[in-house]
Parts: sequence; C-alpha cells; structure tokens
Amino acid sequence: MMEPPKHQLRIVSWNTIGIRYTKEKSSKLQLVLDNLIRLKADVAFLQETHIGQKCYKALENITGWRSYFTVHHPRSKGVAILIKNETIFRYLCHDEDYSGGYIVLFCRFHARLYTLVNVYNHQADRYMLGRLRDYLTAINTKGVLVVGGDFNTVLDPAFDRKSSADQAYQSSLRSLLEDFTQFLSLKDVFAAVHPMKEGFTRSQSQSHSRLDMFFLPENITHHVEKCENVKGTMRQSTTGNKRISDHDPLVLDLKVSPLVENKIPEVASMLKEFQYRGAPDRRTGKINAAEILNAIRSLPDSQQKTPDKLSVYDYKKNDLPLTEILKINYNLMLRVNHVPECFVESLRNSDGTHSCNIDYLIFTRILAKRLKVFLTSSFRKVSRVSHSGCIIVTLAKRPQKIKRSFLQESLSSLKHITPTAPKDFTILENLLPKSNDSRKLHQGCTLSANILTMALKHLGNKIKATSKSSGNISICNHRQSLLIYTDDGRIGRILKLLKEFKKSSGLRIHFSYKPRSSGSRHNLSGKLGSKNTKQTSKLTGTG
Repeated sequence: MMEPPKHQLRIVSWNTIGIRYTKEKSSKLQLVLDNLIRLKADVAFLQETHIGQKCYKALENITGWRSYFTVHHPRSKGVAILIKNETIFRYLCHDEDYSGGYIVLFCRFHARLYTLVNVYNHQADRYMLGRLRDYLTAINTKGVLVVGGDFNTVLDPAFDRKSSADQAYQSSLRSLLEDFTQFLSLKDVFAAVHPMKEGFTRSQSQSHSRLDMFFLPENITHHVEKCENVKGTMRQSTTGNKRISDHDPLVLDLKVSPLVENKIPEVASMLKEFQYRGAPDRRTGKINAAEILNAIRSLPDSQQKTPDKLSVYDYKKNDLPLTEILKINYNLMLRVNHVPECFVESLRNSDGTHSCNIDYLIFTRILAKRLKVFLTSSFRKVSRVSHSGCIIVTLAKRPQKIKRSFLQESLSSLKHITPTAPKDFTILENLLPKSNDSRKLHQGCTLSANILTMALKHLGNKIKATSKSSGNISICNHRQSLLIYTDDGRIGRILKLLKEFKKSSGLRIHFSYKPRSSGSRHNLSGKLGSKNTKQTSKLTGTG
C-alpha cells in the first residue's frame, strides 16, 4: 500500500514590537506581512502586537490571511496567529489569555488535529505560564501540540546569552519556563536540532540572547524538518533605516502526514450543537476557558438542591465540553452588562446559607478570583509608628447588605494592577440579589467574602487618607478584620470615620480597642483602661 503524500507546514514566530498603525510605523504591518510571504510562512505566531480595543481592525481583515488574536493594550503585550489562506486548514475553536499573554488555537491541517499555542511571556507576569500549563494539562491535548513565542528568558545561559557584562543576567522567569516545559514534557526544538549552535534571536547593543523558541512534546519531535532563525529586514523611517524589530523571525518546518481524524478536542465538542454565530468579541479581559475549568474543578461536591436542579457532579463530569459554551454565555453577559433573573435565583438552606445555580457559582468564583488580586496584602516591610493601642474592626457574623452606591465607590477606588485582568466589575451590581438600594451578600459565597474584604480595604484607605488620623493600617483578609494602630488623641477622629462607614456602606460592624500596654481586648461597651477612660469611653455600642 502506498503511503499518503507528506506535506510541510512552515510556522514563523516573530516578536514584532507592535504592528498597529502609527505616524512612525504607518506601513509596519505590511512590512511584517511582506516578510512572512518572503519566508513562505503557512502560519505566523506574532508577539507584542500592541493591539487595543481601538485598533484591532488592523488585524481583523488581512488580505490573504485568517487571523486569531488577543486584544489587550495599544502599547503592551498581545499575541496573534495568522493562517495563510492557501493552507489546507479548518478552524475548531480557540481560547485567549485575559491578560493578552497567550492564544490557543484548535484546528486541523490536512485533516490532522493541531493545538497551536502562541506565547508572549511578559517580564512582569509571574503567573501566565502557570495558568497556561494548568489549562493545557486539563484539556489533555490531542494531535500535534506546538508551543512557540517570546519567553523573555533563556533556558541555557551559557549558550543562549552573550553580554559585554562580566556576569550574564539571570532572569527569574527562567525557573517558571523550566517548570512549564518539564511539567508538559516539552522539548526546545532549536536546541534539539542544533545542540552546539547559539542561534540568538534578539540583539540590543552588545547584548544577544535566544528568547524566541518553539517547543514540541518529546514524542513528536521526529516531525521536525528544520528550525532556524532568520535575520530580519530593515525598514525606512523618519530617522533613517531601522530594523523592523530587535527580534529576528524563528522558522519551524514540520512534516504533516494527512490523517483523517473524526475526533475533535473535547472543548469544541458542544459548539456545533450550540450553533453560536455572534460577531467576534474584541473586548479586553474576556473570561477564558482556563478560568472556567479551574472554577468548575474547585467547586465542593454538594448534595444540596439548586434552582436549576443540576449538580456539581453534572458539571465536573462534562467540564471540558462545557467550557466553550459557558465562555460564550459569560462574556455575552459581561458585554451587555445584563444578568437574567433566573441566573441569580437561590434556595435558602436551614443553616442560613443559599444554594445557587451551578452556572452562577462558576461565574461568581471567576470574578471573585479576579477581585482577590486587587485585595492581596503587600508583603513589603512597613515601618511602625508609635501608638498607644489598636482599634480592631470586624464584620458582624450575620447576613449582610451593602449599599449600591458604596459598592460602586469601592470598585472604582481599586487601583489597576499590571499585567493582571482589567478591573471591570460593573456586572457585580447585577449579580447580587437586590434589596431596595442595597445588594444582598450571601453567607458562604466566595464573591460575597471578597466584596466584604474590599469594603474593609476601602475603609482602611479612607482612614489613611485622612490627615493625622492614624498610624499603621493592617487588613487581615482571612479574618476579615481591619487593625488601626493609633494613639489616644486620634481615636475620636477614627470613631467618626467608622460611623460614616457604617452609614454609607450599610454593613454591620463591630469594633474594639486593645491598649498596647495590655494583652487584653476591651469591647466597645466596656472601659478601655483607667488612663484613657475619658477618651475611649466613646467607643460604645456595635453596629
């Protein structure tokens, strides 16, 4: 029997340092495309595309190419996968990192199943590779897995970096990349093909390094025909000729044997039945499949009844097929900022907790995890100031309501953190059950717990912002408590802020005082010490 004809697939990975239209780079995208054609690329992995919400059309309709890309920021990050129109290709589905760090494309070339992963490993992001590793492990990739991109570090400093400095710089990202490749049993293709060659892909002044790489599973490296870096070409600019990028393109040639495969990735198995035909969602920070899988698998098993009569077991049993469907539904709700009433329905249990729909639990867990990033305490050393005692603020252990206006104020006060997900939590107001001008916070709900912590953090920031109101402020996330170190002369001012907080937030709180000279804590209804009785007797009553 004759063997089926073999085809070649050429994949080019290139950090372009921006491809969008600017006055300085008016034709840069076309120059990139011209070089891809010159290199005879079938597939292109582009990094640092710098595509934001106002400039994504630069990649949306490229003559001769099909494009799949992230939308993140016009001056940072962003990845894209381009497929040449002449390539025998079939799209199945894709997933994007919410911070623009990677894109995963499930597809077929000549009927063989491929999972293409394009990565830009930002030097300030310590979590992206871990998220990607967990996702690729969870989906149990079928067919040929190709991981490529700019990893912003080297694996072998002795070979992969040359600098005029006496000591080669050791990036902290190296250990994360080592963990990523070892966990997924991935092989550095260039190093395997050229064990004695340096192959630098980035040059800047007297520094040269091999930051751009392709990785394949060890058992399929026999598919490799060639892996080479190619010198990038020059472009004209207003200040003279310049290189298109300080990175050179990296070219990978793979042998492709046609194979008719009826199987498709589990993550794409329900899409045909769902028949979603909506326009591409080009917003930043969309919920992705990795977050959904993580949320489903973290749900505790429960036999409690739910309004939709579904169980956690039903979702865990079908977690992979459900991810793409849930992703579409959740991102649609985020886009229109609307939540159906049935989505937030709950059943009250005898212990005071509520049983919610599983879809609701998954969605709120994802948002709670995103919100938690902005609430994590800093581990930087804080200098202690002199204080005579500490006011301890705790939340009442009973069902809470938070005023809508205060919720909006607290959310808007969150500082943006790069390179995490965007801080757009406007949908929270519609996810929480309504009670006049307030929103109910269910006991035992992860999202409710994080909202309460956020409220305490907002209170702490207000106290800090009030001139000479306090010493140090410490937020205990796990205890949901706020510690205010202060002296006797400032207690009255702090009490006033606490009363304002109770009124504006609608939350019930307790606060007590612990003198520095004593190990005991004094409740508000008692005296706080003989020396401070006049000043601290104001601390009476709880909210």
